[in-house]
Amino acid sequence: MNGESLRFRVFWPLVPAVAMVMIDFTIVSISASTIQADLHLSETAVQWLVTAYALSTAAFVALGGRLGDILGHKKVVVAGVLIFAISSLMCGLVPANSGITVPWLILFRVLQGVGGGLMIPSATVLVLDAFPGSERGKGLSVFFIVAGLFTAIGPVAGSYLTQFWTWRAIFWINVPVALLSLWEFRNARMNDVKHPSKLDVRGAVLIVVGMALTVLGIQQSTEWGWGSPATLGSIIVGIAVLAYFFFFERRTEDPLIDVNALLANRPFAVDNLLTFLVFAPWLAVFFFGSVYFQVAVHQEPTQAGYSILTMFYSFFVAARVGGAWMDEGGAKKPVCIGFILGGIGMVVWGGNLSELSQSATLWGMLITGAGFGLVFSPLNADALNRLPDNLRGQGSGVTQTFRNFGSAIGMAIMGSIVAGATDLSGAAGPGNFAAAMEKAWYVGAGFLFVGYIVAHLFMPDGKQEGIE
Repeated sequence: MNGESLRFRVFWPLVPAVAMVMIDFTIVSISASTIQADLHLSETAVQWLVTAYALSTAAFVALGGRLGDILGHKKVVVAGVLIFAISSLMCGLVPANSGITVPWLILFRVLQGVGGGLMIPSATVLVLDAFPGSERGKGLSVFFIVAGLFTAIGPVAGSYLTQFWTWRAIFWINVPVALLSLWEFRNARMNDVKHPSKLDVRGAVLIVVGMALTVLGIQQSTEWGWGSPATLGSIIVGIAVLAYFFFFERRTEDPLIDVNALLANRPFAVDNLLTFLVFAPWLAVFFFGSVYFQVAVHQEPTQAGYSILTMFYSFFVAARVGGAWMDEGGAKKPVCIGFILGGIGMVVWGGNLSELSQSATLWGMLITGAGFGLVFSPLNADALNRLPDNLRGQGSGVTQTFRNFGSAIGMAIMGSIVAGATDLSGAAGPGNFAAAMEKAWYVGAGFLFVGYIVAHLFMPDGKQEGIE
């Protein structure tokens, strides 16, 4: 098989695998209110459907990248696909109105995230290794654009499955997609270089425990109370464990994350901080935005799916513009403009939520989508391009860790604001729900405004070849 065929064939098994992971970040959001009503879930429990998935993906993505280096990335992706498919099937088989309903759902959503965490970094490395050095940026960009399109499809697909069949099908749909991916893997030949070494088990345990406790305290604050010892204890201990992980990794011979090497690359460190900040409101926007159109605007799931999709109209246009700006003068310009534009968009959007209509939120959604579109592609490309080849696999895992941990933290913070004032079924009234969402949207805007300040002050000017 020649090089051109190899570059073409590598997408066939990897796109459906990564697409499953991307879709499941958004597909649940459109069905949240239906799932809550059918299974009689509390507001916090239904938010855990999203947070648990994002959290476990973040916690295991670094481990997935390291296992790929040690065992082979193809083998790890296949394992991730199997775990994801089985746990998806089990999510759809959750028993209703049972004492094990909530633990069952959260457990298998966590296992879905584990499968996703194994897949993402290894799939990224397999794509990088399929292209020559001069074409890697282009190859990775095309791969994530194709996979990212499925994120946009998620709400629409979920709405049709929920409205015309059953919400359980949003999980079952992953099974045939996984089988397609596994079938393509049978004939796929890939450049898969192993780098045998010791596995940093202690580091893996520390990062999982630290992230889990931090998000647990924030997410459960609405039920436990912010002054509760359980809330404060979870957050404080979680942050302490993460701090210990940081210092432990600096002294470990074969670390899960090479903190010393990555810290020495200041632009890469800044890019990861910005990744955390931009993804903090991203998942919550999809989740509560989808619920808003059903609960407050009284749309059917299918209509609500198309309504939240409005964001992507400006997102994809802005992504192309951002990529062109980066090629011309580096990542700083599109990233800075994107952060400030996204923050303004969320303020405009939040200020019009009380109108309880789709048309009132249109401009806010379009501006927000454009802001995210300007940031995502240049920031991701800038981070990976700043690493040498031998660190790109691990660097991809680090970037995905910041991305998904940011999503989990943002979902927990913004979700606690909404859940503390209302509920997702709309029983407290559409007006109360919209008012709580408005406060959460302003918090999301705050993340983006902080991102602008960090990007403006600490991102290097100019194109990378003029910096390094």
